[in-house]
Amino acid sequence: MAHVVNPIYDTVFKYIMQDEKVAKVLIGNILKTKVVSIQMNNNEYAAMLPDGKKVFKLDFSATILDKAGKQQLVHIEVQKALEEGEIMRFRHYLGAIYMDATKKYQETISNPKTNEQITVEHPLPIHTIYILGHTLGDGLSESVMHGENIFKDQDGNIIQIPENNDYINGLTHTVTFVIAPLTKKNVKTHLDRLLSIFSDCEPNKEEIEIDEYFDDSDDYRTLMKALQKASVDKQLRGNLELEQYEWAKQTKLMRRNIELQGMVDAKEKQLLQQQAQLSQKDAQLSQQQAQLSAAIKALSATNSAEQIAQILNVSKQQVEMILKQ
Repeated sequence: MAHVVNPIYDTVFKYIMQDEKVAKVLIGNILKTKVVSIQMNNNEYAAMLPDGKKVFKLDFSATILDKAGKQQLVHIEVQKALEEGEIMRFRHYLGAIYMDATKKYQETISNPKTNEQITVEHPLPIHTIYILGHTLGDGLSESVMHGENIFKDQDGNIIQIPENNDYINGLTHTVTFVIAPLTKKNVKTHLDRLLSIFSDCEPNKEEIEIDEYFDDSDDYRTLMKALQKASVDKQLRGNLELEQYEWAKQTKLMRRNIELQGMVDAKEKQLLQQQAQLSQKDAQLSQQQAQLSAAIKALSATNSAEQIAQILNVSKQQVEMILKQ
């Protein structure tokens, strides 16, 4: 067994993904394709948001092999989160990708009418990968789930969309969910063994224990070497301590906010109960008042106000007030 830094931390994850070999291994296996070349773009984002949830993303420009074995330029977005409830932020980042005018490539072709060389622009196909530190609910027990847009005709028959169709492929994207807590519970494939390095999702675990021989492939050895290198990097260790401290501080703040919210909720519940009791008492008083008014008016036909007051054990002024209504 080897003790290495926990790649679920953003600091560690970014460190190992800067290694082109590691990025090729992880992304290539997750997308089930060969990555010819890959480059991390300098616009990663990591933040602890006011609600205590932490999100992290990296994006890459890559050349991969398509299903026909041809090289294809693509944009790959990797987002990672430990807490639930990040859907709207994921959608925000996804929208930003579609709006980014730089996510394109140029191609020189011959004009079919004039035979002149012209330059055309194509939108980069988008692949999104979500590494989640939580499960996705009942009925979803797979550690990895791939999703692609499926088009059907009016009779429900699947339409095969060519991979070079800019219009459709430019308006859709593939998505892969990696459910980190499940990667070690039901190991079935080579990919499961690779992704098992993310299975310890507790943010307070700075180091984790990994079986160096859990998978005897070159891919697994590449990941292990990167994690072992990260484990002895002094600057990374310092950054990791800062991230861990920030996480602990924000987690404490989040728990305090939850406690305060619980106190507020309890107070609101108490006030609602008191309001309900007051409403019930008001209703009872209204009913009693109506009954008293009916009795006074019935007795007024044969009795004076003073006599009615004695009969009903109320004040003469109260009787006179009701009779005036």
